[in-house]
Amino acid sequence: MFNIHPLENLKVYISSRPPLVVFMISVSAMAIAFLTLGYFFKIKEIKSPEMAEDWNTFLLRFNDLDFCISENETLKHLINDTTTPESAMTSSQARPSTPSPQTLEDSGPINTSVVITLTLDPLKPFGGFSRNVTHLSSTIFGHQIGLSGREAHEEINITFTLPAAWNSDDCVLHAHCEQVSVTTCMTVTAASTVFPVTVQPPHCIPETYINATFWYKIFTTARDSNTKYAQDYNPFWCYKGAVGKVYHALNPKLTVIVPDDDRSLINLHLMHTSYFLFVMVITMFCYAVIKGRPSKLRQSSSEFCPEKVAFTEA
Repeated sequence: MFNIHPLENLKVYISSRPPLVVFMISVSAMAIAFLTLGYFFKIKEIKSPEMAEDWNTFLLRFNDLDFCISENETLKHLINDTTTPESAMTSSQARPSTPSPQTLEDSGPINTSVVITLTLDPLKPFGGFSRNVTHLSSTIFGHQIGLSGREAHEEINITFTLPAAWNSDDCVLHAHCEQVSVTTCMTVTAASTVFPVTVQPPHCIPETYINATFWYKIFTTARDSNTKYAQDYNPFWCYKGAVGKVYHALNPKLTVIVPDDDRSLINLHLMHTSYFLFVMVITMFCYAVIKGRPSKLRQSSSEFCPEKVAFTEA
C-alpha cells in the first residue's frame, strides 16, 4: 500500500533542497508582481512612453521663468506711447484664429494662443503703472525653457493679453501694490518644430480676449531657473518692477495615453505569464508533497540501517 505523508515529505523537501525552495519563493513573488502589474494596466491610464513631450510638459516648462515687468524695458524698445488697437496689433495678434502647428509645418514661425495663469508680484518700491497696461511681451530662447538640439537656439516670442487693464489704481487704493493673479491669453510665436505634435489645449483669441479702447504693451525680460541660481546673480535684477510667474495646471486631456487595445494586450500577456509561473510553483509544491525526500537520501538511509543493526549485535 502506497502511503503519503504530506507534512513530513514537505519538511524533508525543504530541509534537503533549500535552493529549490528559494527558487519557488522567487517565482511566486514574480507571479504576484506580474499579476498586480497586469491589474494596474487594466484599471489605470498610462502615459505613452513613445511620446516624449506633449502640451502639458511643454507648458510646464514656462513655470520656471521669471518675467521682469518694468517700464525701463519698454523704454529700451522705444515703445512708450499709447497706441490704438489697430496699430498695436503685432503679427501674432492680427490673425483671426490660432492655426495648428501641425498644419503649418515648415512654413516659418507660427503662433498659438492658450489660456494660462499669470501671477504678478510687485517688488518694493514698485508703484504700478500710470497707463492701462493690456499686454506683456517678452522674447526668450529655447534653452531657457529646457529645449535641446536645434530648438535650443530658436527664438520664442511670448505675449500675454490681460483680461483687464492693469494700472496703479489698486496700488493707490491699498497704499501699496499687492500680488495679482490673472488668467491671461498667452500667445507663443516660434518655429513649428518648437511645438509638440500632440493634442492641443483649447485656444483663445487675443484680439477679443480684452475689451479695451487703447492698448498699451509692456516689454519684459525673462530669466530662467539656471540664471536665478548662477554665481553672478543680480539681486536687483527687477528693481522697481514686478515679477511675473506663469502657472500651468496639468490637463489630463492633453496627456498622450496608451490606447485601450494596447493596454488590454499588455494585461493579457502579463496575466498569461503570471498563470504560467503559478502553475510551475504548484507543480513543484505537489512534487514536494508526494515525493518528499530525495531518492539518494532514502537509499543511503536503507543501506546504513543493516550495518547499524549488525554493529549493535556484534
